[in-house]
Amino acid sequence: MHTSRPIEVQGRFLGVAVAHAAAWRFIATDPVVEDIDGATFPSPAEAERVAGLVVGRNSGARPVGRPGAMQR
Repeated sequence: MHTSRPIEVQGRFLGVAVAHAAAWRFIATDPVVEDIDGATFPSPAEAERVAGLVVGRNSGARPVGRPGAMQR
C-alpha cells in the first residue's frame, strides 16, 4: 500500500503526493499543474507550495498557497 496526501490550494484539488523511495512524487489531476506531474519533492508541503506557484503563474495572479509560503 502506498502512502499519499491530497494536494489542494485554496480549496482546489490539484493532485496527490505519493511516497516514492525517499521522496514524494506529485501526480496531477488538474490540467493547470500538468507541468509538474511526476515531479518529486522532499515533502507533501513542498509539493503543495510549488503547485501553488504554478497555479499563480498560470492564472497571471500572485502565487497562491498557505499563508507564509514563499511569494515572488
